[in-house]
Amino acid sequence: MCFIFVNVLLALVAVSQVESGEFYVDWKNDRFVMDDETFQYVSAGMHYFRIPHQYWEQRINAAKSAGLNTIQTYVAWNAHEPEPGVYNFEEDLNIVEFIKTVQAHDMALILRVGPYICGEWNFGGLPPWLLGTPGIQIRTQDSRFMKAVNSWLNVLLPMIEPYLFANDGPIIMVQVENEYGSFGCDHDYINSLYKMFYEILGNKVVYFTTDGERDFELECGITPPNLFGTVDFSPEDDVDDVMRRFRKHQSRGPFVNSELYAGWCDWCGQEHQVTDPDHLGSMLETLLSRDASVNFYMWHGGSTFGLNTGASLADDPSDGIVFSPQSYDYNAPASEPGDVRLDKYWAIRNVTEKHFPGNKMPVPRDSKKLGGITLNPHQSGLLTDQIGPD
Repeated sequence: MCFIFVNVLLALVAVSQVESGEFYVDWKNDRFVMDDETFQYVSAGMHYFRIPHQYWEQRINAAKSAGLNTIQTYVAWNAHEPEPGVYNFEEDLNIVEFIKTVQAHDMALILRVGPYICGEWNFGGLPPWLLGTPGIQIRTQDSRFMKAVNSWLNVLLPMIEPYLFANDGPIIMVQVENEYGSFGCDHDYINSLYKMFYEILGNKVVYFTTDGERDFELECGITPPNLFGTVDFSPEDDVDDVMRRFRKHQSRGPFVNSELYAGWCDWCGQEHQVTDPDHLGSMLETLLSRDASVNFYMWHGGSTFGLNTGASLADDPSDGIVFSPQSYDYNAPASEPGDVRLDKYWAIRNVTEKHFPGNKMPVPRDSKKLGGITLNPHQSGLLTDQIGPD
């Protein structure tokens, strides 16, 4: 179906300037509404758990200076619950403090809770201790998996509920699952997750899904009527083709690219990925001109600390599995240590200044570094080290 656009003069709405929060999907007019105003977001993908908390403010401020009005982050369940019933919300995992920092910069916040998040993160954010249950089927309605998910959500969601936009906080949207259409096709499972979220957060927030742009991914991932569907695609994709496929599965509502790839992930043993800033700026212009909302994945990648790096099937099946390095630089507009790459920064800012005029923020300086670290040799303890490759 054709995408219907409403030519509205869009205002960049500061989250902290409103007295009462109302944010919703206007399905009839294909738009988001924030306190009676059309709202179009351009968000910066960054993961609080991949950034030392001392740098959260600098990373958020750099994104705002480029004309972005929203922050988007995953929530890593396995980082917060390393053992069943044992929780960590300190320092780099202090999600409430991260939320407050976003709000202090007058920006909206989108939380991608999952519980599965992918993100080139160990086990896609699921706790490895789940596998201690023989035969458990993750990302299904297996009662043992759903019980663990429900227990986690009953810890996390009450913590974030006071910071929903409806409660005068910055959180406008919460994602349920992540790119599920690439994994399975059980809409009952997605709806069961949604009910868990709804029991705690109610109708105070927009619930959404994110999926790849292929037909089968959209068919299996988009789950009406309770969840608003969004799509991922790259600066090299044809917007008309993507929108045509997407509208077969969700005919109305605003069009959202939840992962406009501002770079790409690296794999161990391969060259660092570098992508074209001009393509990025051109795609952003195309999307904003069509009244779409956009999230840059990633605006700032940061680092994967500890033993949390992920793995993936290689593009060429004969190559087997490829592994993520601890750097999650992503060739993003803001580099791993947080310094903006001026070519990508200006490719984005030139477009946002056209659509949201009035940005007078200076270009951010390079981030202040905390100091170096020393890496010492350490026996990995991997099973193959102990028993040999055979």
